[in-house]
Formats: sequence, C-alpha cells, structure tokens
Amino acid sequence: MKNKKAFFTTKWIAYTAMLTALVVATGYIPGIPVLTGKIYWCDFVIYLAAYITDPLASFIVGGIGTTFFDLFGINGTAYNAIPSLFIHGVQGLCASVLFMLWRKFVPCKNNTKKEVLGAVISSILPALIVIFGYFIKRLTWEHLAVEIALYKMPANVLQEIVGITIAVIICYATSFKRQLEKNNLLPDFAKEILDKAPPQENTENEEITEEQNFE
Repeated sequence: MKNKKAFFTTKWIAYTAMLTALVVATGYIPGIPVLTGKIYWCDFVIYLAAYITDPLASFIVGGIGTTFFDLFGINGTAYNAIPSLFIHGVQGLCASVLFMLWRKFVPCKNNTKKEVLGAVISSILPALIVIFGYFIKRLTWEHLAVEIALYKMPANVLQEIVGITIAVIICYATSFKRQLEKNNLLPDFAKEILDKAPPQENTENEEITEEQNFE
C-alpha cells in the first residue's frame, strides 16, 4: 500500500498560520499618520508570504489575516472584513503567482539581484490591486465621494511602497530567506501541496510482470 502525502503538510500549515497571525498582529501596531490617512503594516507580511510560500498560502495570509483583524481588532473596522478578504487575498495570490512565474522563466539560482528584481516587479500589479481596490471600496462600500476617495489614495500608494520595501529587505538584505533555504525550512508548493501521492515503485506488480515475461 502506498504512503499518501498529506494535502497540507505540517510545515505548510505552520508557515501559513504564523504569517496569518503576524498579519493580525501588525494591525495592532499604530499606523504612521500621513497627510491623507495612515500607513499600516500588514502589507509587508503579505509580500513576505508571497516571496517565501505559495499562492494558496499567500491568499490565506493576506485575505484571512486582514479579515480576522477587521472582525476582532480594536479599530472598529468590522465593516471592512469582506473587502479586505478580496483585496488583500488577491494581493497575496497575485504577488505569489507572478513571483513563481518570474523564478520559473528567469534563472535566479545563486543570483540574488535577479530574484530581488523579480520580487519587486511581481509586487507592482498586486500593489495596484490594493490601491485601486480601496478606491473602489470607498466609492461603493463606504459610499464616499469621488474626491474623498481620490484624496485617500496617496496613503495607500505609500503603504504599498513601504510594504514591498520592508519585505524585500527582510528577505534579501538579511540572511533570513537564505538561511531558511539552506536548512530546508521553506515549504515547497509543488512537492508539498500539488504532489499528494509521490511516485513510489510498486515492486510487487513489477515482480509479477517479470515472472509472466519469463513464462
């Protein structure tokens, strides 16, 4: 009987849970006041998840993490829970997919500069999704005037720039990701999630086939 690989491995669950909890925790860090709003910290964790995990984990980290904080946080933002689920969930999913495609088609092994460039480039579209996602949310969900929604956009732009910058610094300006890879601590999307039943030789069937061939 073959040993089936779990759909969600312990490593994958641990990374996803820790990063999701970190998104919630960053919500309690006071935001940086700027002219048109505040800069919050959750985005750097979402981009960090995109750089070290996979699209499914990144969607959960971004979407569920921000949703939990909106529902149970101290800022009274429960009304934002559903928009946060979609906006930040898609943000994490998109960033991770684009980063995986970059690493697939652009040789980045032992080339940190190329991987950093890929991380930044793969974060541009997700950042735009957040910026315009919140703009649309303010128009439709909060029923704000177009002028007010536009006035608040620069804070989201700064928040995305800060989030991408911090995530890139943690991953590549320090030895954080390198040490995880060196010690085989990063979850592998293809091996740990998609490959539910790893190939294993069926020796019994092979022996029967060989016996039949000799008869």
